[in-house]
Amino acid sequence: MSEHKTEKEPRLLPVAEVNGREFLVDVENRLFRNFTHPDEVIGMHSQQGRQMVKDMQTSKWRCHGLFTGTDEAEV
Repeated sequence: MSEHKTEKEPRLLPVAEVNGREFLVDVENRLFRNFTHPDEVIGMHSQQGRQMVKDMQTSKWRCHGLFTGTDEAEV
């Protein structure tokens, strides 16, 4: 049985800005979700994802977004 949340279950996720783009940080599923297009994801363990983690280490997360399992996100 998977411990990951289902994609359709609404969750409040932190929003981080990396290189001028905002991403929902889905730590539980190890994904960065493009804030404006949440179906576009980057795996945290991918080469790009590891670089994003490095880039955001000094930033503060100031807001959260609601991921609803659809292609829309709200702050």
